[in-house]
Amino acid sequence: MQPDLLSQLNDIQTPDPIGWWPLAWGWYLVLILLLTASFILFKLIKTKFEQSKAKKQALRELTAMDKTLTPLQQVTVINNILKRVVLAYAPRQDVANLTGSQWAEWLNSQGTKGHTIDSDLLTLAYKATCDEAHSERYQQQARAWIEYSLPLSKVTDNNQTREVNHV
Repeated sequence: MQPDLLSQLNDIQTPDPIGWWPLAWGWYLVLILLLTASFILFKLIKTKFEQSKAKKQALRELTAMDKTLTPLQQVTVINNILKRVVLAYAPRQDVANLTGSQWAEWLNSQGTKGHTIDSDLLTLAYKATCDEAHSERYQQQARAWIEYSLPLSKVTDNNQTREVNHV
């Protein structure tokens, strides 16, 4: 009689189930790419928020401007708001000393197409008198300029040439 060979076999030992840790190197790469993309996105959003802070503040100040002021005082306040908000976006040496027609030219050269401020309105702050209609129109144009032209897309530096000549 032949011995029963099947009864002599041991049970099959299955290997331990494969765990999810440690991760394969591809998952580490995906994780690094996701973290890098998240960091870059966070920085872009933060920069955009920081850039719009001065713009929002200027628009709030224009809205909250005291209506009891005379038209000439309102024009002066509007001009000061414009100067302060532009100083937040442009180099001080380019903007701080501009007045009158130079200030008007600079603002209109930096403004977006269709959102400029009439030169005669920008010079009202330097005149002895002003009527309410001009003050109102100046405020509307200043609001539109701030809203659509800031942050500045191109800042020209009059004192230095930014082009580099290569040999």
